[in-house]
Amino acid sequence: MIFEEIFMANGAAIIMMAFLLFCRHRNRESIHGDDRIYDWMTIITLLGAVIDTLTFLVDGQSFVGARFLNYLTNSLSYIGTVGVGFLWCLYVDLHIYKNHARYRRNLRYVAIPFLFEIVCLLYNLRGTGFMFTISADNIYSRGFYSIIRYISIYLYLLYSIYLVYHSKEEGVNLDFFPIFYFMGPCVLGIIIQFLRYGITSSWISVAISLTFVQMQVYSENISTDSLSGLYNRRYLDRVLANKERLSRFSIYGIMMDVNDFKQINDRYGHSMGDQAIRVMGNILAKSLPDGGIPIRYAGDEFVALLICEDPNAVFETMTEINRRLDVFNRSGAEPFKISVSMGQAKLTPGDTETFLREMDERMYEEKRRYHQLIHE
Repeated sequence: MIFEEIFMANGAAIIMMAFLLFCRHRNRESIHGDDRIYDWMTIITLLGAVIDTLTFLVDGQSFVGARFLNYLTNSLSYIGTVGVGFLWCLYVDLHIYKNHARYRRNLRYVAIPFLFEIVCLLYNLRGTGFMFTISADNIYSRGFYSIIRYISIYLYLLYSIYLVYHSKEEGVNLDFFPIFYFMGPCVLGIIIQFLRYGITSSWISVAISLTFVQMQVYSENISTDSLSGLYNRRYLDRVLANKERLSRFSIYGIMMDVNDFKQINDRYGHSMGDQAIRVMGNILAKSLPDGGIPIRYAGDEFVALLICEDPNAVFETMTEINRRLDVFNRSGAEPFKISVSMGQAKLTPGDTETFLREMDERMYEEKRRYHQLIHE
């Protein structure tokens, strides 16, 4: 009976993840960093369900290579479960903040439990029984230190909760992020798996969690620009309307407009114009410091909100944007080149009209200077 239950649970997980991947690829317009991470979580869950099924099929078998296969499949299963937790934290960080500088800075710390798990498993492959053992009869049994896997997973889940609530404190995450949609089924499945080996519940619980999260993310798309992958004007308006939170921070804004964007459309076509928006969105997300929120304001206009005390950080960010644009232009990756005109201002809470007008006026002053230089 146990094999039928395993096949049913893991088979359901495989079907759910295959269908989820199909729907995601069919319905999206662009692929951004958080999309890639989510796809990898889905793929690992699908493969994890396959590998988990193999661990039960080879356990206790005596064919040539069965013992090696038992070690391999169980090791991959351990890596996969912790790997999903690791990717989940990266996904939450990038999905909420849309800030690559923050994401890269945190990556080295978030990776520690995952890398430690790999080191433990490599040590276990030497036959130490540190994480699990495979007997001479090819029977798997968990070692005491297999608890490291569960500790690592719960550390990742707790860290993702911290990310969500920390972002709310900073005034970044205004929308309800479905953290408990992921947490609930995962926690339940892991507890069952920990308490009772032989009941396979981890991968089906992760599949259910990812499906729940995807359903909620679809409803969040109202605040996200699908082409650039950044927040949109609606989200900016909601942030600026939150006067109570904004009063706790020193906030600056940078408004930017792509120079000669119409020429890109006219010369290369609207598909290349869309690609220019994608490139600009990617560059902006990678240029902002911690506390930066990248936004596609309208058309070829973008806004960056910076939570910082030092006005010099604003000009350093503008310099970094121009530097990355210069690197892109010299790379020749696309037939077009991108430059922007920028204007900055400091926000006085409750006076968003002045804030937006000052950024806009200073941006167009720079744009006029740009056109004067072009026509000289």
